[in-house]
Amino acid sequence: MRARTVKLSLAAAAMAVAGAASTGLSLRAEAQPAPAAAADAVVARVGDQGITARDVERRLAQIPPFQLQSLGRTPEEIRRRFVSQVLVRELLLAQGAASQRLSERADVQDRVRGVLRSALLQRIQAEVAERSPVTDEEVRAYYEAHRDKFTAPAMVALWRIVVATREEAEAILAELKKDPSPQRFKDLARERSLDKATGMRGGDLGFVALDGATAEPGLTVSPALLKAAARVKDAELVPEPVPDGDRFAVLWRRQSRKAVSRPLEQEAPAIRRILAHGKVEARVKKLLERLRAKDVSGHAPELVDLIDVTSTGDLQPLRRPGTLASSRRPGAPPPSPVPRHDLR
Repeated sequence: MRARTVKLSLAAAAMAVAGAASTGLSLRAEAQPAPAAAADAVVARVGDQGITARDVERRLAQIPPFQLQSLGRTPEEIRRRFVSQVLVRELLLAQGAASQRLSERADVQDRVRGVLRSALLQRIQAEVAERSPVTDEEVRAYYEAHRDKFTAPAMVALWRIVVATREEAEAILAELKKDPSPQRFKDLARERSLDKATGMRGGDLGFVALDGATAEPGLTVSPALLKAAARVKDAELVPEPVPDGDRFAVLWRRQSRKAVSRPLEQEAPAIRRILAHGKVEARVKKLLERLRAKDVSGHAPELVDLIDVTSTGDLQPLRRPGTLASSRRPGAPPPSPVPRHDLR
């Protein structure tokens, strides 16, 4: 869009003035500006705030085309309505808020700080992306250093009840044939398993690798159990007791998981995002350290102990220094919580 074409006709200006005469708004049709000054030409003014052709062009570029179509049928109509119905409206509301001194409200100040914080973070992200982009070498190095995150061996989930004799194991299998439910298996594991650690979890060993390793420290599964589990399908009980050292196990194969190997080409986009985020975080941390040393003063975090936060997340009134949160007469109701506002 050429900036020199962004202007209000006399008719559009008159309509806007008629609709906003009581607010101090003035709109005027500018003479066709010279090309060199087109971007800075003022197309509308609200109080002491002006809207330039550059502002219009910048804001129009941020609007999806399907939304712009609702403003008119021609580019000229869209531009003029966008100025009068969007940009002018924004400035009028902002001017009304300023006249009511809304900027002095605590919740408004919180939102302003939030906008400034987000703007600074976005600027840091853009600067890092431009000045220190993530390289292919960095992506490859991260992949090699964290290869265990992108590969996983085949595993099988097992439940086990350990007993002393084959007869005990056969009796448990007979009970499970009558009631082959997960809950019954767990109950029997808690009641009868000699392995109390896994018995308390209902016999759940979790996922077991083909070498017998599990996610539990110090817990491994014998090759005999894995061999027996390989003879049945997922969700099936091993139909006979399995010798496990000098004991016997009732074994249930719950499910299996295939081996996973995700190549660098597949993971590169995600790794690149992780590394970019890390660079931004490092830049933010460095900035915060500098700003903290420069601007933080009178830091007294112990004073927040005067604020009570209930178990439901509500704030109680401030306590006086030297008093306890429970220092009220016996039988008295607790103080009413202070409503929460914009604590996100």
